[in-house]
Amino acid sequence: MNLYPLIKLLSDGQFQTGTLLGEQLGISRTAVWKQVKQLPSLGLEILTKKNAGYCLVKPLQLLQVEALQAELLAANSSLELSFLPVIDSTNAELARRLVNNSQSTKNFKAKPTNTLMLAEMQTAGRGRRGRHWFSPYAASLSLSISFQMEGGANVLQGLSLAVGVVVKEVLETQGILGVQLKWPNDLYLSTAEHVNGAKLGGILIELSGDLAGPCNVVVGLGLNVFRTQPPEAIDQPLAFLSDVIEETAICRTRLAAALALALEQLLSNFAAEGFKPWQARWNVAHVWAGQAAYIITPSQQVPVMLGGVTASGELQVTYEDASSGLINAGEVSVRARE
Repeated sequence: MNLYPLIKLLSDGQFQTGTLLGEQLGISRTAVWKQVKQLPSLGLEILTKKNAGYCLVKPLQLLQVEALQAELLAANSSLELSFLPVIDSTNAELARRLVNNSQSTKNFKAKPTNTLMLAEMQTAGRGRRGRHWFSPYAASLSLSISFQMEGGANVLQGLSLAVGVVVKEVLETQGILGVQLKWPNDLYLSTAEHVNGAKLGGILIELSGDLAGPCNVVVGLGLNVFRTQPPEAIDQPLAFLSDVIEETAICRTRLAAALALALEQLLSNFAAEGFKPWQARWNVAHVWAGQAAYIITPSQQVPVMLGGVTASGELQVTYEDASSGLINAGEVSVRARE
């Protein structure tokens, strides 16, 4: 059932009668009632009042797709915009499209379309190492870009770190300060409550095609925008843009456009330039630079002191015996020692 037209009508948080909603949607009042009953399945709380109708408990700031498309056109962007209100995963959907494109064009060479995909909600959003990504309806940004890179996978080292720098700098242009970066793919926000930072967003890079080049890269970004109550299964503190800036000052559409255009520029140049131009800026933003931490693998956790990153994006660490080492991403994660 497509609930998006109903949600658009109710997004202002004002009461509307079933009769009026039905007239606007071209359905019966009973059909409106059936759709309203489905809204809690999307995490949307609804109020019902006799003679007044229905309203959302909290108004929604929905993405303005036409305005976003206009910004892409004005910037002569190569990105083709694709919007789905609800999807399992924007990264997964773009990966499926790349596979379908490859199968349908196997008899001739056709360059895949560079695509920007956005959704109001992901039902199976994915983080790194198969983790679930929390993506409540119209309260975050779920954004993915598929892009054909001329270089192979070997020239993409450090890409997730460069994406982090780009996102941080775009947020700063929107008046959102204090964003820091956690190796290899997280955005953090340090607060008085969480001195080691709370997670603001995550980046997921996936490759397909000819890994010797050219190859297709899908860059996924999940960003917490408006504070909502996370599921109990999330075992770490979360930060939201609305923690540091008034909700009324945040425009998800304008932010999505700025992020997409900046990431498009990064992806256009990264195969030729690599991570080195971004290295110093990443190191300045390193949330746990010089702090004690654990390097966590599937079989162990190793205590280290954290340094910066190299020109190829490797994390520099010092072990307890004072020896030095370099950590590659792989199946490794980093956790601060309290």
